[in-house]
Amino acid sequence: MDYYLNRINVILIALVGALCVWQWSGERKADSQLENLRHVVAADESHLLAQDQAIRGANEDIDEFKKEITALKTKADAGDVAIRQGKARIFTLEQQVKQNAAEAEIAAKALAAYKQGLSARDNNIKILLDQRQQLVAANQDAVQKANTAIKTYDELASKYGALVTQYNDLATRYKALTAPKDKANAPSS
Repeated sequence: MDYYLNRINVILIALVGALCVWQWSGERKADSQLENLRHVVAADESHLLAQDQAIRGANEDIDEFKKEITALKTKADAGDVAIRQGKARIFTLEQQVKQNAAEAEIAAKALAAYKQGLSARDNNIKILLDQRQQLVAANQDAVQKANTAIKTYDELASKYGALVTQYNDLATRYKALTAPKDKANAPSS
């Protein structure tokens, strides 16, 4: 009878050991997934910081464009005044107007390119925010799976404790049942 109980005990211990190994491997996988997600989040945050610096630079460029546009407007106003002052300077003023138009066209092209860049940046930010939401959802899912695994492990540990208690109770009963027989069968001296 001890032999069968010992085999049952060994089998139960092996099962608990297998459960522990399975639990540890699951936790190791979850930890590596969490670490990978943290690295991705850190990379995304550094990318966002770089984009923020690019936006600041672009804002400074806008201020410079505004100054240039103001300067061009001032030049155009000065040209109009000069036209009113005399027809003798008409030829030189026409050249200056052509030059100002070319500069305004260049500035308009630069402004259009800047607007296109801002649109691309906004799309990139939107994509990064969507990716960040996905990472947060994946992180929450991994935490939920880890919590479920821990709950399952706790339930198995409590069941194992109940089995050990039951085994100890059976062993005590067995010893109690076999103890009087041993005294009766013992040779008298």
